Amino acid sequence: MKTLRRFVALTLLLATPVVARGQTNNTTTLRDVRQAGSNALVTTGKYTQQQIQDMNRSAEKQFRELGKKLDDLKASAQSHTGQARSNMDARVAEAQKKLDELKPKLKELKTAATNTWAQVKSAFDQGIEDIKQRLP
Repeated sequence: MKTLRRFVALTLLLATPVVARGQTNNTTTLRDVRQAGSNALVTTGKYTQQQIQDMNRSAEKQFRELGKKLDDLKASAQSHTGQARSNMDARVAEAQKKLDELKPKLKELKTAATNTWAQVKSAFDQGIEDIKQRLP
């Protein structure tokens, strides 16, 4: 029992300076809030830029893949004759036209400001879907 009292007394003695220090450092100033807000804005901006760069790389990859698919379709059209070839040539020409129309959108996507990027991305995605529908 005596040991328990000593232990409690020693614990209270050691804990008092820790509690006192914790209470004095617990004030937040306007400067602290401004600094935290500034840090949050910088972090958010960096994150947004990183997301945009990642999505731009993805868009460029999709564009290249569609170009390759179109090239494959062109090669396949060469092996057909008659009406089948005529139909494939028409599909190839239509898809090529859409791909050519989409190329400036890809460049615009890469240079778009953060506030307009979402609109440009939406138009680019619509173009990608339009081309995908025209290719097998």
